[in-house]
Amino acid sequence: MIARAWEEQKQVKEIMLFLHGHGVSTGLAIKIYKQYGDEALGIVRSDPYRLARDIYGVGFKTADRIAQALGLPTDHPSRIEAGLVYALNEMTDDGHVYAPAPESGTARRRAAPGARRAGPARAGAAFPG
Repeated sequence: MIARAWEEQKQVKEIMLFLHGHGVSTGLAIKIYKQYGDEALGIVRSDPYRLARDIYGVGFKTADRIAQALGLPTDHPSRIEAGLVYALNEMTDDGHVYAPAPESGTARRRAAPGARRAGPARAGAAFPG
């Protein structure tokens, strides 16, 4: 019983130190740990943009700041996908129901500055989910 509690506290400490070392506040680190448990380190390292999808109150900008602190390249596919989803959600929140291809390109550049275009933009293209 005591050994298990000690091991759990050790894991929490390791996760908290890692997240703090990458600019994550204590409150957000606790949310991340509550959401993912012992899997938190692996999830944040492999796909920091998942935080924006899974944790209430974490948006693209916060996940992007964490990803950049982890050294993820600005043209990483998961960043571009998360940036596009963010931009489309922003347009939807503004009342838009359609985004022509040039507008979605502008939104992509606003959401994920520095990212290179990965391929031809198509209006109505679906994201893998």
